[in-house]
Amino acid sequence: MVPYLWRRHLGILRALLGAFCLFLYIAFPVPGGSVIALFAGAYTLYGIIVLLRDSIESNVFSSKTLYLDLIFFCLCVMHPSQAGLWLSTVCYFYLLSLSTLLYSWPQVVLVVSSAVAVFLIIRPAPVFVIWPGVFVAGVLAILLALQKKSLMERLSAALKRSVISRSEAEIARENERQRIAADFHDGPLQSFISFQMRLEIIRKLLSRDPAAAMRELVQLQDLGRSQVTELRSFVRNMQPADVTPANLGAAVRETVEHFERDSGIHAELMCGDLTRIDEAMASELLQIIREGLNNVRKHSKASRVTVSIEAQDDTVEITIDDDGSGFSFSGAYTLDELEMLRLGPRSIKRRVRTLGGDLVLESRPSAGANLKINIPPR
Repeated sequence: MVPYLWRRHLGILRALLGAFCLFLYIAFPVPGGSVIALFAGAYTLYGIIVLLRDSIESNVFSSKTLYLDLIFFCLCVMHPSQAGLWLSTVCYFYLLSLSTLLYSWPQVVLVVSSAVAVFLIIRPAPVFVIWPGVFVAGVLAILLALQKKSLMERLSAALKRSVISRSEAEIARENERQRIAADFHDGPLQSFISFQMRLEIIRKLLSRDPAAAMRELVQLQDLGRSQVTELRSFVRNMQPADVTPANLGAAVRETVEHFERDSGIHAELMCGDLTRIDEAMASELLQIIREGLNNVRKHSKASRVTVSIEAQDDTVEITIDDDGSGFSFSGAYTLDELEMLRLGPRSIKRRVRTLGGDLVLESRPSAGANLKINIPPR
């Protein structure tokens, strides 16, 4: 996209060059100059019309316009006076600017080679004074056109990447919304439904068996405590993880401590030096650990869990091991195998896949599970 003001300035210059050429052929007549003057007048009128009709939205440049400008340049060169030489020189640099900004590099090469050929054929004698400028300007115009082509290709690639990134971000947001909805449905919502059903049971028992109603009420009180703990954990996991490599270790330690306090499951943490981790990866790693611990709390019935995170030169390794009930399947499976069999924690698999990593999930029914994640550093 060429800036609108640049196009306006080039349009004004085109109209002025046409007017000067018309004046030159009228003030200094030459054989056949009346026909050329008529063409110059028409060219000037054309330049004014294009200038008036040009708008910010018009950014399509016809090759016919470039060829018309090239013919006009030839008419300027044909005037034998010194003024004609300087006018044609100015028109040459106008052509270079126009073609370099608005057209492709083959058309720039065409303009430069045609203009040099016209100079050689029509004005060979006095042109030697300006040959260095003509030659250098032509070479620079071609180089700039090639550089513009490279920049346009890079800009196009960047725009494509931007579109892909926005699409991936939208997909990630939608997946996150689905994950939150699923977690809320499987966790707090189910507990509220159970809470409501237990209240209905207590209401019916109060008139028939007050002792049983009291026992149900005590159990309902325990359910309320667990629900408060679950909601607290749910809200904490929904909070954005504002972490950096420098404080990632502290954030992981805090997450493990909250997990142990809320769930009553003994948790051990082994944390290495995490300062070499990429900043964009830090929040994702913390979220993976949060989701892994949340799965342990909700499904494993474990009494102990061990969390390990360490950054090596060639990988970041996360391990979550518990002594709970394990998954419904037995054995060790990689990320690709879990995807194919549709097993394992979906949100963790998605995050690991996004980071370009891999994982191995080992399930030991009635003896626990081990999740090992390896992510390459960025």
